[in-house]
Amino acid sequence: MSYIKKYLPVIVLLCLLLMCSGYWLYWHVKPFTANAFVFANTRPVSPWTAGYITEIFVKNNQFVTGGTPLFSVFAAPYLLKKEELKHEKEELEARLKSSEAQWLRALEEIKTYRADIEKFRYLYSRGKEMFKAAAVSEDYIVEQKRNLQVALARAAAAEHNAAALKHDCTALGARIKKTEKALKLEEIWCQQSVVTALSDGYVVNMTLSPGGYYKPGDVLFAFVDSSEWFVQANFKESELSSVKPGTAARIWLRQYPGKEYRGRVCGSGWGAERRLTSRHTGVAEVKKENEWFMLPQRYPVQIRILDPDPYLFFHLGASAYVELEIPARPFRQFFWELFLWR
Repeated sequence: MSYIKKYLPVIVLLCLLLMCSGYWLYWHVKPFTANAFVFANTRPVSPWTAGYITEIFVKNNQFVTGGTPLFSVFAAPYLLKKEELKHEKEELEARLKSSEAQWLRALEEIKTYRADIEKFRYLYSRGKEMFKAAAVSEDYIVEQKRNLQVALARAAAAEHNAAALKHDCTALGARIKKTEKALKLEEIWCQQSVVTALSDGYVVNMTLSPGGYYKPGDVLFAFVDSSEWFVQANFKESELSSVKPGTAARIWLRQYPGKEYRGRVCGSGWGAERRLTSRHTGVAEVKKENEWFMLPQRYPVQIRILDPDPYLFFHLGASAYVELEIPARPFRQFFWELFLWR
C-alpha cells in the first residue's frame, strides 16, 4: 500500500499521458481539422434594367423559393419603347407590301416592253424586205427601227427598276427582322423589370428602399443559394496525399453541437499564394520563418454536405470540424518531419 502511495503521482501522470495520447490518436488517426467553415454558392443581385426601384417584395434574411419576385424597376419607358417598336414594325410591313406591289407592276411592264420589242423587231425586219420590193418607203424602215430602239430602252429601264424594287423589298424585310429582334429584346427588358430569385435561397445584406435609381451591374444585395451547402476545410499539406474527389467526410458544426453530417470531397485547391513583393521597390520579399518549427502549409478542400437538415438553418461562414474517412498515418508524418528537420 505504501508502495502505491509512493508512486501514485507517477501513475496518475502516466494515466493522464495515456488518456491524452489516446485522445490525440483518436482525432489524428484520420485527417482532422477545426480550420473549416460553411459556405454556399452566392451571387450578387443586380437589376437588369436601369431605373428607379418601384417596389420591394422581400425582406432582409428572408428565405424565398426559385421564381419569387424580389423587387421591380420602373418599367413604363420600356413598355413605351415596346409599343413604338410595334408601330415601327407595322409601318415597315406596309412599306414592304407597297414595294412588293410596285415590283410586281414593274415585272408586268417588262412583259409589255418585251412584247413591243418582238413586234417592232418583226416590223423592222419585214419593212426591210418590203423596201427591197419598193412596197414601203425608207422613212417607214427608219421609224420601225426607232420604235425598236425605244422599246429596248424601256425594257432595260423597267428591268433596272424591278431590280431596285426587289432590293428595296429585301432591305425592308431585313429591317422588319431587325425590328422583330429589337421588339423581343424589349419584351425581355420589360420582363426583367421584375427581378426574381433564380433558385431557393436567402436574401442577405439588403438595405434597400423604393425610389433609388440603379443601373445594371449595381450590386443591391446578396443571394445565398441554399440548394447545396459546402464546407471548406483547410488541411495541412502532409494530410493531402490520399485526398481525392469522392472521399467521404464527417462534419460537425459548432452551430449544432452533437449533430453529425455526411460529406463528400468535391476537390482540393491546387495552390496557395506565398510570394511577397515589396510595395516600395518591387523586389521579392522573403518572410522570416520560425527557425524551430516550420508549420506545414494548409490547402482548402471543398466538401459537399450530403444530408443537410431541411429544418435547421445553416449560416454562411459558420465554423465546422471535418474528419476525412482515410488514414492520416500520424506516426509516418511525425518521423518524416523529425528526421528531415534541420
